[in-house]
Amino acid sequence: MSIHDGPGIRSTVFMKGCNLRCKWCHNPETWSRAKQLQHIESKCLHCFSCISVCEQNAISSIENRIKINHQACNTCGKCCEKCPSEALSAIGREVTADSLTEELEKDRVFYETSSGGITISGGEPFMQADFVIELLEQCQKEGLHTAIETNMSMPWESIFPALSHTDLWMCDLKVFDSDKHKYWTGAGNERIMDNLARLAKTGAEMIVRTPVIPGVNDNEYEIKNICGFLKKIGGNVRYELLKFHNLGFGKFDNLGMTNEMDASAHLEDSTFEQLNEIVKSNYFPKP
Repeated sequence: MSIHDGPGIRSTVFMKGCNLRCKWCHNPETWSRAKQLQHIESKCLHCFSCISVCEQNAISSIENRIKINHQACNTCGKCCEKCPSEALSAIGREVTADSLTEELEKDRVFYETSSGGITISGGEPFMQADFVIELLEQCQKEGLHTAIETNMSMPWESIFPALSHTDLWMCDLKVFDSDKHKYWTGAGNERIMDNLARLAKTGAEMIVRTPVIPGVNDNEYEIKNICGFLKKIGGNVRYELLKFHNLGFGKFDNLGMTNEMDASAHLEDSTFEQLNEIVKSNYFPKP
């Protein structure tokens, strides 16, 4: 029931593993390719049944709250099976392209009646390029519309084979200045911009998106320069701004991870509207 990851009603497949570390990330559970144990405190009954079944002694209680040593945890899943409220759950599973295609096929009626389809997201899907290409190919053979969300920072050789099996590309260009991009995401943007230019030359349908983050890229310099770059590369490209929100920040606590932007300021509606006006004035085709 995804309605924001491409046209129509869609099923979004989240791939684990990402080569960037965006400080504002809403899906930190996709950074690692490994299975991870999640604990949602608001669901916890504090029955501590999980402690008794943990053979790694990775779960304890401190001040009547569950404490997980994620380094010691081997994600065996026994604590999840014992948890009566599903406060504990494992994130990540191994699947084959065949079994996943069969699962996605069950919702075909929703795709067909809404002009929707399948979107592969992450994480960065092309960290598992062979699997992603196999899945895209199978979905396309079944007549399903295919889309992919990617940060475009992987080698072109990993991305190129997906061209003939992908109907829509949704690509991020987060920050124009490469040094600034490296500070906020962990890597420069030279490869990203080169890959975007290569993809545009193929004529592929593309939506380039910039998540607008307070104090990072919520300014005229960044947005104008991104508009200029997209005008330069041409192609079948649309451009969209995405408004920052912190709805996924609770996942950091659930996974025992540190959130560097936990106290980030709210993005004002007026600022977002002004930046959208810059896009309308400086970039064609308009979003």
